[in-house]
Amino acid sequence: MVAAAALLPNSARPVQAAPSFDCRRAASVVEKTICHIPELADLDRDIALVYAQALGVLSAGDADALRADQRGWLKVRDDCGYLIHGNPAISSDVFGCLADRMATRVAHLQAILTRKQFFK
Repeated sequence: MVAAAALLPNSARPVQAAPSFDCRRAASVVEKTICHIPELADLDRDIALVYAQALGVLSAGDADALRADQRGWLKVRDDCGYLIHGNPAISSDVFGCLADRMATRVAHLQAILTRKQFFK
C-alpha cells in the first residue's frame, strides 16, 4: 500500500492527519502520541478550531476565563502521559486516556460556542 501511494500524484495521495501544533517540536509523551495517531491528531485540530471559534464570540472577560481554562485543561490532558510513566498501575492506555479527555474537551468547547451563539 505504501508503494502504491508513492506512485500516485501528490494531489491523489492520502493526506496524513496533523495536529494543531508542529510535531517536529513535540517533546512530551502526550504530544508524540497525538502526532502519531491520526484520530488524536483529528481531535487536537477539532479542539483548536472550536476553541478559536469560541474565543471569537466571547466577551473579553469570558475569553480570558476560557484561556485560563484551556491552560488548566492542557495540564489535565498531559496527565495522561505522566500517569503512564509515573505510575503504570494507574493507567497504561495513553491512547484511551487522551481520546477520552480530548473528546470531552471538544464537547465542552462546542457547548460553550453553541450556548453563546444561541443567546446572541
